[in-house]
Amino acid sequence: MRAKQTTSRIMAAVRNRDSTAELAIRSRLWANGLRYRLRTKLPGKPDIVFPTQRIAIFVDGDFWHGHAWQTRGLPSLEAQFPSRTDWWMAKISRNMERDREVNEQLRAGGWTVLRYWESDVLGDPNSIARSIAERVRGSELGEFRAIEPTPAERRRLASVRLKGRRNDEATGRE
Repeated sequence: MRAKQTTSRIMAAVRNRDSTAELAIRSRLWANGLRYRLRTKLPGKPDIVFPTQRIAIFVDGDFWHGHAWQTRGLPSLEAQFPSRTDWWMAKISRNMERDREVNEQLRAGGWTVLRYWESDVLGDPNSIARSIAERVRGSELGEFRAIEPTPAERRRLASVRLKGRRNDEATGRE
């Protein structure tokens, strides 16, 4: 078992914004002429916001939002936490519930909510960015400027590599 100080140091280093996956999407949207807002006061603090179109985008980390057990090929969420299972289950379950509540609040306010898994974004950031661009522009894009994955994106993808296919639709999730 890992020392508490080690775990604390690791958790303190976890970023709550500007993740590699978020930056991957943002750079591709920007390169294709889409301008967005960051750090708004909307419920849930979306990662990317298109205020005119009322589109709020979240790039959810697999671990913190309850998807890592699937990407790691584990049989259940509980199997991901061999120690302090009850504490971790309550923590992750609350995050998942908060995601649902935020979706409901934003939708009630007339917003379209798009959520993407970090592993999906890093697996094909150009495809996800193109799908977002089409939603924002309201039509299919004739041309989309794809960007090669950066070394940072490749490194991060290697650490969240999918071991199985996920069931959610590749263009977003509810």
